[in-house]
Amino acid sequence: MKKSFVLYTDNWVTLKHLSNEQLGELMRMLFEYQIEGKAPEPINPLFIAFGFIRSAMDRDLEKWNERAERARVNGSKGGRPKENQQGLEKTQKTQSVISKPKKPVNVSVSVNDSVSDNVNDYFKNNRLYKTAEDVKGKDYFKDAEVNEAFTNFLIERIARKKYPTDLAIETLQKKMREYYKTKAEALEGIEQSISNGWTGLFELNKKQSSKQPEQKVVTRASMGVKMQ
Repeated sequence: MKKSFVLYTDNWVTLKHLSNEQLGELMRMLFEYQIEGKAPEPINPLFIAFGFIRSAMDRDLEKWNERAERARVNGSKGGRPKENQQGLEKTQKTQSVISKPKKPVNVSVSVNDSVSDNVNDYFKNNRLYKTAEDVKGKDYFKDAEVNEAFTNFLIERIARKKYPTDLAIETLQKKMREYYKTKAEALEGIEQSISNGWTGLFELNKKQSSKQPEQKVVTRASMGVKMQ
């Protein structure tokens, strides 16, 4: 297993816009990905920044695996032929002299600039909600009880410092309409997440659910989204 990964200074153009807390959380994600292969969910506000760094990590890992495989194959053959070793040493010395530039070389890659612009726009337009007042008084759903319960769920996330963003809230609303077909299910699903300290919404376990669903069915239209 590769025991290291590289952070490139090109990433700073984007990462400098993050708070210290977000940088710390992103660093934890990168270590978990390198060691355990664990990646954050797309709902996470740092998912975009993580994705660009992960792409570089994956490319580096692929090159490292290729070098390791070549070394393994050469080792199984007893290493390089001795008669070629002297010529190889001369070639390496020549290459090392040629490869030393007298002055630093600055390489400008337009792809990095466009990527940085896209990520900067993402953080600019994807508002981060860090206080309860930021999420109160908004019409997330038409039904008043469902809207109040959903607002309380967002407040609980904020209390756990899992600050929601516009994108995260939109994703949670889609999950509400996907998972819960009645008002009772929606309220129970939100209560389930709050009571268990979850930061996401999940389908109800029908076997463990002790509540009887209401007869009145709340259609998707009645749980429609009206974001501010």
